[in-house]
Amino acid sequence: MSSTVTMAAYGDALIAELSLAFELVLGGSVVATSGPPAQSDGWAATFTAAGDLVGTITAWMDRAGSALLAQRVTSTDAPDDAVVADMLKEMWSQAAGALSVKAPFTGVRLTLDGPPLPAAGDRQLAAYTIAFAADGSAQVAVSGAVRAAELTTAAAPPARASEIHARQAPPAAAAPNLDVVLDIDLPLIVRFGRTLMTLKTLAALGPGSILDMGRSPDEPVEILVGEQVIARGEVVIAGGNYGVRITDLVSPSDRIKALEG
Repeated sequence: MSSTVTMAAYGDALIAELSLAFELVLGGSVVATSGPPAQSDGWAATFTAAGDLVGTITAWMDRAGSALLAQRVTSTDAPDDAVVADMLKEMWSQAAGALSVKAPFTGVRLTLDGPPLPAAGDRQLAAYTIAFAADGSAQVAVSGAVRAAELTTAAAPPARASEIHARQAPPAAAAPNLDVVLDIDLPLIVRFGRTLMTLKTLAALGPGSILDMGRSPDEPVEILVGEQVIARGEVVIAGGNYGVRITDLVSPSDRIKALEG
């Protein structure tokens, strides 16, 4: 069985998340529209993909747009290359992280291979133009050398008689150990939303400040064990206290992985 996630769909979704990050950081409306191929010089962040997509994914942004965005984010007139690269690393990483908890992309995991590096545009690669101000925009593109992960059953070597006996033997001593594990308390986290802000904005927060979490009130909240989302639900009042009614659960195997983590 193969994953239904395609590189094209993932790339479009990643750019949409980046646009949302622009909006949260800069304020105002941000619009992403498909545009001409990526031809100018820019910066490329390379990720290793695992899970539903396996291979390498490259996220590119043109140099002029990157510099202007860094200027707006850092309130610096002429940010140097190190500042631009660091800003791009954070923005692309945040976009990938936000996408990792949204269906149908929860099975795709990206790991940044290193800091963004200068890279020429690809004349064959369609790009998006993200307009983040009346006088500002950036050209972005996402490409990948990936394949959909396949779940296959490999042929196993013949089992020895001792192995067969071990697998068939009743787990007499397993039950008490399992009971001990099941009694362990685990911290359960309900995540209402998430946002991205500059250090300058964070330092300016005070009593009465309002944070836009980038979600509508009727969207489901996320329930996590550790860093793993195990369920989603809606906020309710139960016995005078806040509670969460479960509306969606991840698969049992994914829940076990969350417990192991």
